[in-house]
Amino acid sequence: MTNATSRHRPAPPPQNAYQVAVGMAVEALRRQAPEQISWLGGVPSPAGWELPVLGASLAVDLSSGNVVTSRGETVRPAWQILVLHYLAVSGRPARQPPHVTFADLSAGRGYAEVCRKRTTGRLCATAGKTRASIHAAAVAIGGRRTADEPLTFLFDVFPRLATGLVWHDADEEFPVEATWLLPPNIEMFLATEDIVVLCESCVSRLEGKPF
Repeated sequence: MTNATSRHRPAPPPQNAYQVAVGMAVEALRRQAPEQISWLGGVPSPAGWELPVLGASLAVDLSSGNVVTSRGETVRPAWQILVLHYLAVSGRPARQPPHVTFADLSAGRGYAEVCRKRTTGRLCATAGKTRASIHAAAVAIGGRRTADEPLTFLFDVFPRLATGLVWHDADEEFPVEATWLLPPNIEMFLATEDIVVLCESCVSRLEGKPF
């Protein structure tokens, strides 16, 4: 028999997918050995860990899972999830140079065109319109130019995970084009959806948007 108290007890508010994802990521990170976090590039801090990300430093609070910039600004949900997932990587994949595309990944073929539109397609219409604009945008977030023709940049997104960008200027036949390059073992660091979000988030940074 249900008593009056249980009948009228309010139900807990439903959790959205983001809250669930953060909760699971925080739990996984709390189980992570400090030695592994250090190997991934994390630096101990009073509240948890700090992590170099695209030329900046983000701080992770282990008690809450919050991720903030050096100015104390809370990062966007995408960067929060990416940082938490990266620091919870259990293996020790080798740092490999980025030279494959999303379509080359085992789980990326069916999603490649969507990924292109959300990343390089968008970039070429914004910060990547001209050679001068993409160069300035890349340097502003710590990108290192590795070639001039075609214009190529390397980005240390995380200490053991780098991505690359190849930019082609427009000519008489083709418009501006760009290709995002990934290390071939990136799926050992991040899930497929995380990889798309990573590329998208890097584009946002190139567009001058905050973490």
